[in-house]
Amino acid sequence: MTRWRLLAMCLFGMTACVTTPTAPPVPASCEPGALLPCAEWGQKLLREGDRYRATEAFAKACEEGDLSACMTEGELRKEAGDYNGAERPLRKVYDTGQESAAIALAEVHEARGGPRDLQLASDFRHEALALNKPDTEVVFALRVTSEAGAATELSFNLQPMAFNHRRLGFGLNTVMGPPDLFEINGFGGYQHYVSPWFVPYARLMMGARSVAGGSALNVGGEAGAKLAWEDIGHLNMAAGVSMASGGYFSVGLGLNGLIVLALLLQVR
Repeated sequence: MTRWRLLAMCLFGMTACVTTPTAPPVPASCEPGALLPCAEWGQKLLREGDRYRATEAFAKACEEGDLSACMTEGELRKEAGDYNGAERPLRKVYDTGQESAAIALAEVHEARGGPRDLQLASDFRHEALALNKPDTEVVFALRVTSEAGAATELSFNLQPMAFNHRRLGFGLNTVMGPPDLFEINGFGGYQHYVSPWFVPYARLMMGARSVAGGSALNVGGEAGAKLAWEDIGHLNMAAGVSMASGGYFSVGLGLNGLIVLALLLQVR
């Protein structure tokens, strides 16, 4: 009987050992395939000073599409001198149009130091200033003219990155004001990115203006500055002259063309 009791106790003990849950071992960086835990685990390792394991954790999160983790991975590899390893995650973020990634890639190429790398670094810095800006803008402006007093202006600007990293722009504008001021122009211009938010510009205009009994050639020019707000739009102030308006000063609000289109569709 004693032996049966001992055997029963052993079997119960073995069953308890098998069925008692045990905590899974913590992996070196994070659970495979888990997006959020990988990024959180990487942050924890960073706070603890384990930059190598943190980098691997962010790399796993980046592979799953976490662009914030890609940026952190790239920065950590860059700071560690792993420039080849830094470039891949930084390019994933750069491809979404993020200025910070372009600047980080410029720093990677500057650190490499070769002639080709230095040229690429210069290109990235030139491009970074104009990233995260709209390709098209619709501008609503108020003009104060020497010929007709106050007038309203509506412009459409086309400025994709393909146009010398958004430095060149083309478009159309129309101006209307009392008593019979009217002009419509095509224009081309250049804008210089002093910073991502301060953009002086100049443009030449040519089109048509209303005159007694019909229309005539209109020619003019304008210089001003934009205060840009990422891909939302900008505020701008300008001074110019045209055959129709005479000298003028204008203040305008520019919005991303896609935002204006969405608003128009809502109105419909």
